[in-house]
Amino acid sequence: MDISVLEDLGLTEIESKVYLTLLGLGTSGAGQIIKKTALHKATVYNTLDKLIEKGISSFIIVGKERIFRAEPPETFLDMLKYKEQRFREILPELKQKAGALKVEEFATIYSGAQGIKSVCESILEELKPNGAYIDFGVSGLFKTVMQAYWHQWQKKKLLYKIKSKCIFDESVKENKELLKEYVGQCKFTPSKYYSPADTMIYNDKVVLIIWRAVPPFAIKIRSKDLAQAYRNQFKLLWKIAK
Repeated sequence: MDISVLEDLGLTEIESKVYLTLLGLGTSGAGQIIKKTALHKATVYNTLDKLIEKGISSFIIVGKERIFRAEPPETFLDMLKYKEQRFREILPELKQKAGALKVEEFATIYSGAQGIKSVCESILEELKPNGAYIDFGVSGLFKTVMQAYWHQWQKKKLLYKIKSKCIFDESVKENKELLKEYVGQCKFTPSKYYSPADTMIYNDKVVLIIWRAVPPFAIKIRSKDLAQAYRNQFKLLWKIAK
């Protein structure tokens, strides 16, 4: 039997062992439990006391000896129901406290092709289905660096119905295959506005991907204010892009 389930319910490994032994014996004195479990006498007595405190064991006195018995397994269900009821009583207060907390900003760096793939997958997971992102500073290096994954990324966007608006560098106009595979709306800006970072914005996050670094890397930043600032910049560029 997998006693880890009992451990999940709040028993230690030794408590689980003693409880199951006692359950099998029906009723028993401590001596028989010590013999069956091969545990030290003091350990058994201490454990029996803890089981009694937890309400899953009890005893009667016969002569001068304590005779123990395990409570029915259904007792654990009653304990769980009681804990759930107690938790539900404080749940509204917990939710109120959680709502008052300010979401912390954070930045995470992803290095190399595998790291960038990881952050791209996290974008898909967060946006599916029917999400949307915007992207500017797009040089076409996504496909060059990530190769087959670029195609997979576009297929997944289509599958998850993820919308996108991208502002490409005008040099990408020559890459007919890339533009054919790309899923979403796009415009182009002159190369004089070239950016070394592919900047993706979605929800409250900004992802900067520096393709020309060795190895290439991405920085994912969660910041509502920063995401809004980049959105404003994107709107300006979208207006002047063709």
